[in-house]
Amino acid sequence: MINLTSTRLRLRALEADDLTYFMAVENDSTLWNVCDTRVPFSRYTLQRILEATVPDIYAEKQLRLVVCAIDDERPVGFVDLYDFSPLHRRCGVGVIIYPATEREKGYAAEALRLALGYAFEAYDLHQVWADVAVDNEASLRLFESLGMKTCYIKKDWIKEGDKYKDVCVHHVLRDDFMGEK
Repeated sequence: MINLTSTRLRLRALEADDLTYFMAVENDSTLWNVCDTRVPFSRYTLQRILEATVPDIYAEKQLRLVVCAIDDERPVGFVDLYDFSPLHRRCGVGVIIYPATEREKGYAAEALRLALGYAFEAYDLHQVWADVAVDNEASLRLFESLGMKTCYIKKDWIKEGDKYKDVCVHHVLRDDFMGEK
């Protein structure tokens, strides 16, 4: 059964009303170390992205879901399913809880649990994977708490300043995740 709601959170598609929140997250330079972004996005650009986004993982090969608190419907983060391969029945997953004051409340684990269940059920995936910098201890614990296991390390994968960091690739197979639910 596909479920996008828990007792505290709901996952939903991006809406036009999310533009201000979308801008805040995308333009926060402290988050740029986990992606290839190095320049801020204009309101115009992000509005066009919102307008052009089709919530169809088959067409876009990715899907961004807004994590909302059920009590007041405020957005508290995003979960991204990306690099979707229907042939190999897999995708990557990432999560951001924003702003930082919303972190350490269990939202990331709850949102990921919903997103993984959704991804496995709705798209009949075989596996989901996540890249995590080896020095991001909180995220390593988060993904491991969901049953994701380290499958390999990407050496010198992320450039930060004048140094490189390793990235740990975690993954979970459908049967392992669904058996734990």
